[in-house]
Amino acid sequence: MPEPVLTKADFVRRYEAGEFGNHSPTWDDWQSWLEDDGQRYGSLFHIRNRVAGGDTWYDVPYYLLGSEWGHACCCCKPEQLYISCMAPTELTLLQGEVQRGVWGLDLYYSTVRKPMRQALATSSHSVSGIMANCLLRGVMDPYSYEWLEYLLGAYPNHVIEFSVYDCDWGTVPLRNTVIWEVRAY
Repeated sequence: MPEPVLTKADFVRRYEAGEFGNHSPTWDDWQSWLEDDGQRYGSLFHIRNRVAGGDTWYDVPYYLLGSEWGHACCCCKPEQLYISCMAPTELTLLQGEVQRGVWGLDLYYSTVRKPMRQALATSSHSVSGIMANCLLRGVMDPYSYEWLEYLLGAYPNHVIEFSVYDCDWGTVPLRNTVIWEVRAY
């Protein structure tokens, strides 16, 4: 059984190492992005925060990433920040948070095609049990659903944050679901 996720910084370290499966291509900082030629992964990026609920910068074009990184470092400590490719939000089928509850799965979700924070704030729904299970099976490819089941079993008392797209996307080929966060509740 893996160790529980204790902090957002702990999660990010393990996320970057691929512990939680399919995720967005990610770099520790702007210098790492430059050294890896991050631009080859796409044209839009996301400056993310290692602090839960911290500031985040969506849809940053590759040609502005250096200046936006500098701006973000003025707002937050540089070691709190990291960079990911911007997901294809225009192809979102479903995104949200799922956990094991008393009656099976508890799912809090949105189908709005925006970054998750914005989507859940715009329109969100909750379902449990067989309804949650059927909804997830209906949009996830079989391997993504199997991986979600693994994560829910391997990390009891944790919430899994994810997005499902109408295409394969992320670091693991042939997967339509990206795991954004695993956190204890």
